[in-house]
Amino acid sequence: MADTIVIAEEESADTGRRFSWGLAFAGGVAATAVTFFLLTLGSGFGLLLTNPTLNAVPSFLTGGAIYFFIAQTFGFAVGGHLVGRLLGPIAESHAQEEFRAAAHGFAAWAVTVLASVTMAAFFAMAAASNSGLTAGALYGASAGKRTDATPTAYLVDVLFRPNGATAPDGARAEASRILDAGLAHGEQIAPNDMDRLTGLVSKEANLTRDAAALRIGQLQAKVQENTRHAADIARRTASYASLWIALSLLFGAIVASVAAVMARNQDDRRSLFAA
Repeated sequence: MADTIVIAEEESADTGRRFSWGLAFAGGVAATAVTFFLLTLGSGFGLLLTNPTLNAVPSFLTGGAIYFFIAQTFGFAVGGHLVGRLLGPIAESHAQEEFRAAAHGFAAWAVTVLASVTMAAFFAMAAASNSGLTAGALYGASAGKRTDATPTAYLVDVLFRPNGATAPDGARAEASRILDAGLAHGEQIAPNDMDRLTGLVSKEANLTRDAAALRIGQLQAKVQENTRHAADIARRTASYASLWIALSLLFGAIVASVAAVMARNQDDRRSLFAA
């Protein structure tokens, strides 16, 4: 009886890991640091060289957006190149090697995006906290004493624009609080507040109640129109900014992946020549 002998082929062992999160984080940190440095440097020179006028604002914003795109692209290229050079060869085909390098570059891009979002959220919360403290200090210092530091001071001046003597501080302060409450609820003043405000304007500005109500209505319509216009501008600005950021991030992902592949191929060529 013949015996059957099975010879198993020895599997080739890999000489490295197929994916390394350590390299991905290293590339992401490097890309974030380079981008932050370039943005800080560009902001300093941009603010130094820009003429502080309203006409210069659109040009400054356009130039800033272009510079942000360039700085971010350079940062992603540096991160991807670093990852590609540090990967090291393993037993795999050329296509697998390129995919592994591109995957590490893409992961470095993702780490950079997450780090940037985290920093932006932290700065936004810090700014909101500081603005809230500043507003509270202003209102606390002016409550019951002054109304010229409140956001509705100009509106109160319009309401009591003179057909007689200057309105006393108490009437102006109450009118300011009524307008603050109305503006906080979508520029709509409650009926009882409207009646009280009409009485104040009628008495202190020497107007009939109908004339006072007409003045308040015109002022409220103007505020609503300005608010809608500002909201429309903010909406379009946010839309353009979102599209620009999305396109720049997409281009950054491509740059990081391509830079990693190119760096990996460059490292292979140098190793081949060295051998």
